[in-house]
Amino acid sequence: MDSSPTKRSSKTETSANGISQVGELVATSLTSNEDPGGLSGVLSTKKTLENAKDKELEETIASLKQELEALDQKKSELLLESSLSLDEARRMNEEHIDLLHRYNDIKDAGQILFGKLAELKGKTVKEVYMDYGVSLED
Repeated sequence: MDSSPTKRSSKTETSANGISQVGELVATSLTSNEDPGGLSGVLSTKKTLENAKDKELEETIASLKQELEALDQKKSELLLESSLSLDEARRMNEEHIDLLHRYNDIKDAGQILFGKLAELKGKTVKEVYMDYGVSLED
């Protein structure tokens, strides 16, 4: 990011010009009886945009609430169909995750051993896998 004085003064001048233009628009609108698309037009457009955005947000919130209610209902139905309680299901899920961690640790250890064996034999890991009848996907 360039923070040289020339860049800053240019931005300041642009901001000052923008503020000056808004000030002129307000002053013109306040001093003249006519407002052909002036300040009231700008304010009206801004208000319309804000209302449209508010309406869109309200619709999104309502839609998300309906989706949440549907998911809660589906969860309740699944729990009723199942003979498990919610606590039992959570316990089974945690146990499954623990078993997956153990499996991955053992698999990692096996891969390290195959790598060391390949290094000792002067072969590639793929060749050692083939020697022992292990698929590369295992």
